[in-house]
Amino acid sequence: SLRTETATPRAKAIVAARPARRGSWAGRTVGADWKTALPFMLPMVILLFGVVGWPLLQAVFLVFTRTAGFKTGPFVGLTNFGNLIQNQEYLNSIKVTLEFAVSAVFIKFWLGLLVALILATNIPGRNILTALVLIPWVIPEVVKALIWRSLYDPQFGGINLILQRLHIGNGGLSWLGDPHLALPAVTAVQIWGGVPFFIVVLLSGIKALDSEQFNAAAIDGANAFRRFLHITLPGLRYVIIVCCLLSFIWTFNGFGLIYLLTAGGPGNATQLYAILAYRAITGFLYSQGTTIALSTAPVLAVVIAILGRYMMSSGNETPTGELPGVLRAVVAPFVLLFHGLGWLLMRLIEAAETAVLALATVLRHAIGHGERSSLFGQRGNARAMRVASLLILAVVLVFELFPFYWSIITAFKPEAQIEEAVNVFWPQPWTVEHFRYMLSQTDFPTWLKNTVAVAIVTTTISVCAAALGAYALVRLRWRGARTFSVLVLITYLVPSIMLLIPMYKILSDLHLNNSVTSLMVTYPSFILPFCTWLLMGYYRSIPEELEEAAQMDGCNRLTAFFRVVLPLVKPALMATALFAITASWNEFLFAYAFIFSDTSKTLPVGLAQMVFGDVYPYGNMMAASLMMTIPVVLMYTLGQRYMVEGLTAGSVKGGG
Repeated sequence: SLRTETATPRAKAIVAARPARRGSWAGRTVGADWKTALPFMLPMVILLFGVVGWPLLQAVFLVFTRTAGFKTGPFVGLTNFGNLIQNQEYLNSIKVTLEFAVSAVFIKFWLGLLVALILATNIPGRNILTALVLIPWVIPEVVKALIWRSLYDPQFGGINLILQRLHIGNGGLSWLGDPHLALPAVTAVQIWGGVPFFIVVLLSGIKALDSEQFNAAAIDGANAFRRFLHITLPGLRYVIIVCCLLSFIWTFNGFGLIYLLTAGGPGNATQLYAILAYRAITGFLYSQGTTIALSTAPVLAVVIAILGRYMMSSGNETPTGELPGVLRAVVAPFVLLFHGLGWLLMRLIEAAETAVLALATVLRHAIGHGERSSLFGQRGNARAMRVASLLILAVVLVFELFPFYWSIITAFKPEAQIEEAVNVFWPQPWTVEHFRYMLSQTDFPTWLKNTVAVAIVTTTISVCAAALGAYALVRLRWRGARTFSVLVLITYLVPSIMLLIPMYKILSDLHLNNSVTSLMVTYPSFILPFCTWLLMGYYRSIPEELEEAAQMDGCNRLTAFFRVVLPLVKPALMATALFAITASWNEFLFAYAFIFSDTSKTLPVGLAQMVFGDVYPYGNMMAASLMMTIPVVLMYTLGQRYMVEGLTAGSVKGGG
């Protein structure tokens, strides 16, 4: 029923006009709308169980066996986990993964928050700048890796050439070949690609804050820093937590970017746990590889549980409020830890502000009193802050956009110019020979056709199932809806490497391996849950009175959904479809593991396999990267508004 304290007069009349009725035993047990929810949820349940649930159960069973190859080995209990604890290579991979994930998320958050605060002011061309900053986040992972391999090249790379021009160091640094430089180098790439996510979400969160609070604080004499500390940060609390936890899980489970850059080397300096698991799997040590992947489940489970409760809470309830007793007891200390760290951070910021103000006071007394004797004066300080903000924004834009400039000029350089490293920052002359080679001498057109087919099919399946399932989770009243909502999030965040072997065995049994169909079957495992999460945020923003009115006019739930709700969520469906298309367009791990034939490869795998040993055809790779990236950038340019709304729907709008 509608909440009468917030309902409109028309809605109250609708509720009053309903005939009083007693719910059936089933309705009281599983919820009043369970019959209606069943057809809405059935496609999603079937898909999620088939592409995530069943493979996950098989993976859990596999870790308790000694399996090498397709034939399941004998049951060994917890022996595989015991062996891992004594495996120094595994322990090192966990250390590297944590170091990589924590440092990357920490820097991405603060850099993203700084840029978001700058863009939230009246910066000229703010929308264009936001769109430009977003590009590194939307391009395919394989393209990111190829671009940065080119930049990091010791001999022909743009970074060493820039350092030489600036007379910094001796040049010739082996960024990806030096064990001391490799991890910072790949972390920088992760930061480059991940900062836009923080910028967009935090910027939307800042725009959603109540401006009257800032005005009142300014009238009371609070300076900009105090307003940031006591209004902006507390107001962004839930957005920050969701962003950081999501980014941590994505980074912690990362595989493709680091694998394409270094394959875990040199000397295991960048070997994440997912790469170690993949190496075991490709060595036919299936139970060992799956055990490595599953060993991180406890940590991820706690993080996902906290994330799920924050995303499902309205902001006024305790994030652990509706968890089962045992899980609540496990999660509660970590929630308290987050709050404690937040409190400590606030105190450190306040202490830093006090120290800065004290130093400023000392300087004013040393120079003289009065506003005129201050370093800049009030107006001068404002101008200095604006100049500093523009300089910071310019540096971030150069950091985010220079790799694209490098890829573009490399794609149009003649091969001789690339090899001789002359006039490195401008093609002379411009040539399209690399594009012509890729389109006529390689299987690029076939890779493109396969990628388009996979993207269309998986997007159609995922968006249709998500549209129905998300509606049932948000609108219909049935027992377990909130629990299933958290399960949907969990299925999205399950590491892909954990499902690799079970999925491969299932596809082999169905005779679907080494075919485009195998990708169409498996891609909903990570697309469908994310589409559902996005649509849930949109459904919550639609007034329930509209559906109540349609039902009073004779529509049932299904008819009201198609005639009333779907037309209102067309922007949401566009945003969801956009995410689904790009996710399937960019996917690397499953395509790399399941496809062997050149006629069935997709663009990410085809481009990744252009590298032969130590030979890097940079011109051809950059040309192919541009052709792969242009469709994605065009889609995001045309649907930027819908995409930003979709990206922030779950974290800024909140739940409830």
